[in-house]
Amino acid sequence: MARPTLTICTTCRASKHAPEAARQRARGEDLWDAVKALRKEQGLKDVFKLESIRCLSQCDQPCALVLSGKKRSTYLRVAVNALDPQAVLDAACRYAQLSPGQELPERLLPGESGD
Repeated sequence: MARPTLTICTTCRASKHAPEAARQRARGEDLWDAVKALRKEQGLKDVFKLESIRCLSQCDQPCALVLSGKKRSTYLRVAVNALDPQAVLDAACRYAQLSPGQELPERLLPGESGD
């Protein structure tokens, strides 16, 4: 079966008017860099593809990411904490283990639903 894809928006960032703590948690480029490094360190390149994108049009709720794959549900997540890349990596690995038609429980996904 084809590897699923984790796509992370690299331009996501909190408004300059947000508190400092919120701005630190919401830098898409930082999340991308951390997930990419952890994926390599943990030998997960064969488990899922990792892509960056310039915008997922979720700018009011950074950081944003998408989990997608052939014959799988697609999940858009927003308000993902850029300081917790391991949660993103764990979710991508769980997603990769799904059989066609299976759903990933909401509690296993970082951030909030992008609906």
